[in-house]
Amino acid sequence: MVLFSCPTITTLEQLRFQFYTNGNNKFWENHTESDALEHTKNDPDRYQFTTTDPKNYLNTLSIAGLWLFGEKDIQIPVKLCIEQLNTFKIQGKPFEYTLFSTLGHNTSSDNITAPVDISIQWIKQKALNIKKSKKSK
Repeated sequence: MVLFSCPTITTLEQLRFQFYTNGNNKFWENHTESDALEHTKNDPDRYQFTTTDPKNYLNTLSIAGLWLFGEKDIQIPVKLCIEQLNTFKIQGKPFEYTLFSTLGHNTSSDNITAPVDISIQWIKQKALNIKKSKKSK
C-alpha cells in the first residue's frame, strides 16, 4: 500500500494539530516541532468526536506500506506520524516512509512528480521481490 500524507495518529490528535496550525501556510516559519507536539498532545478538544486510532488497524497488517509526507504539512503532524511508523518498524512491520522537505500536505501535483515516481518504483520493487520469492519456492 502507498499512502500520501496519511496520518498514523488519532483523529483527535489530528484535529488538535489542525486547529493549532489554523490553515496557516507559513506556520512552520514561526513554530517548532516541540511546540506543535505539545499542542497536539495537550490542547483541549473543541468538538466531541469519537477517537479513531489508525494504529489499531495498522497493527493487524502484514503487507508492506510506504507513506509519503511533506515536511511543511499543516494538516497532520508529520514528525509525530513518523515516530509512530518508526515504532511499527521496530516491531517488525514492513512500513517505510519518504519525507519531502519542500512539500506540504499535497504530495502529488503536476509540477512535482517525485512522490508518484518514488511510489511507482517502490511498487515495482515489491512486485519483483514477490515474483522472486515465488520462483524460489
